[in-house]
Amino acid sequence: MKRNLFLLISFVLAFSTFGFAETVVLKDGSFVEGKIVLQTSTTLRLKTRFGSRTFAKKDVDKILESMDTAGAGDPKHFAELPAVNKAVLNAEADYELKNYEHALARLEPLRDYQENKVLRMKIDWLIIEINERLGRWDEAKKLLKDKQDHGTPPEKVRAKAHFDIFELNPEYDLRFVGKKSARNFVYNADLRNKAKEPGALKDADIMRLALEEYCEQLLVEDKQSVRAFGDKLDVKATYDVIKKSTATGDLTKTLPYMKELKAAEASILKAQSVLGDYGTAFELDLVRTELNHLTAVATMLERDVAQVDPDTFTPPSDPASGALTADGRRQWQQRCDDFLAAIRPLTRIVEYAISRAEPYPRELRDIREASMIQFERINQYVKAVKKARERTHV
Repeated sequence: MKRNLFLLISFVLAFSTFGFAETVVLKDGSFVEGKIVLQTSTTLRLKTRFGSRTFAKKDVDKILESMDTAGAGDPKHFAELPAVNKAVLNAEADYELKNYEHALARLEPLRDYQENKVLRMKIDWLIIEINERLGRWDEAKKLLKDKQDHGTPPEKVRAKAHFDIFELNPEYDLRFVGKKSARNFVYNADLRNKAKEPGALKDADIMRLALEEYCEQLLVEDKQSVRAFGDKLDVKATYDVIKKSTATGDLTKTLPYMKELKAAEASILKAQSVLGDYGTAFELDLVRTELNHLTAVATMLERDVAQVDPDTFTPPSDPASGALTADGRRQWQQRCDDFLAAIRPLTRIVEYAISRAEPYPRELRDIREASMIQFERINQYVKAVKKARERTHV
């Protein structure tokens, strides 16, 4: 058992080093998770899984550190952690092993801990979930009420999810989530029978099924689906915008479908507030849909580039010497300039595709590697054309 506990602690410690660093809460109550990459006196730029997002500071209510960071710095070994972080990791490991009373005992000395707000939130939610596993519903609901009244926006969404499930299932069994009967989303027969018993939500697997269904319904309620997003994508509209955009700047400010993408991102974040690892498949499908759309746009841009490829153009030259005539040199340089202008939008869209695939090094590795190879070839060809632009002979 001790070895299992050690392995779980090691896993949790390794897992906790990943994730985004900040949650930006906007004054309209919405929130976005990411890493702040730039701040000015008036704007804030955040790198999210869906690309860069820029916000006016007047629209930002507060900036919160992510629960994933927990304020522990970047220790390489468990022994280097502060005592409070060790206690939380030990409690999380005990929780995974279903040693709920032992996990709660580890956290008891931390009830008044306030030094790090992020770690405080992690402690609070672990205590709530332990009380649910032990069937101490009144205590769990009291803590959830505090989160609903005084928590951060993501915590309020999470607390509401628990309350909504309890309200429909007053005996703490699992019969409904929203208007959907459990028999329509609990597919395992043994779990389905167990879910009917009073107090069944004490079981972590049954509670997770309830929360997963709750998240599914959140996305439906927000009218979000990969198909709905894909149906709103217009290749010609994106092509026209890319062609007209300047050669520099944030491409996300001009893409015509960005409003729909941000709405999908907001819904996923809401669902992930309820269940941290929820929505990964949806998120990946959404990114793939966007990248497939951009591939179609890139194909149109490649046709534009091919039409002005200097390699397919023979400028007027002197037959005897091979030197370009004055008009031939002018035409050649214009051809090179047309090519360089035509390839800029393609360069931007390929570069953007690389950045979109970057947060998914394993799942989208092939797409990212192919885009990087294309990006390198474009850069090499651009260099060659810039050099050839000054040629004087055919």
